[in-house]
Amino acid sequence: MLKNTYYLILFLSILAALVVGLNIGKKMQGQTSDTSTVHDLPSTISPTPSLSTGTPTSSPSSSATKPTASNSGTLQKTTLYTNTECAVSLSYPDTVTLSESSTKTLGAVFTHKTNPKDVIVLTCQKEIPRPPLTAENIEEFKVGTLSGKLYHDGSAKDGTRMDALIFTHPKTGLDVFIGGFGEVFNGMIKTVKIL
Repeated sequence: MLKNTYYLILFLSILAALVVGLNIGKKMQGQTSDTSTVHDLPSTISPTPSLSTGTPTSSPSSSATKPTASNSGTLQKTTLYTNTECAVSLSYPDTVTLSESSTKTLGAVFTHKTNPKDVIVLTCQKEIPRPPLTAENIEEFKVGTLSGKLYHDGSAKDGTRMDALIFTHPKTGLDVFIGGFGEVFNGMIKTVKIL
């Protein structure tokens, strides 16, 4: 139990650092002459439909790339990422880089290439605590035939949005956590498959 508690505290510390970093970035962005917001960036970036190589760092856990249409109608290459420890797979666009955990913590971090503040985290462990939110901030979310919860949260300080999809894997019994926000996050959680 001590080991899992350590990992949970480590994960929450990293998540808190990301939220603080986002807040600092928003303050710095407000001081520049650029008026676009973090939430406007994904819609202004149009990915180049290329089929260049560049597979994720861990070949056993990732596979085929395929072009797909994005919401703006442009062609976007996606890569299938498979995490055998969490027993899930999902597709991520070529505008995102993958960093897998090199420690015993199970998971991966997906970072937007042009906006490093746009981060999506995937991890799994036993008994991930659910955020204490009101019913209007919790949404049912289907992962295949499995039902999960999508939590819509925000920073108490400045309202920075943070969404978290949490569900229990039926075979491993581990809770799977996918956290992030924005268009890329919403697109990625729609591709989650149970292995």
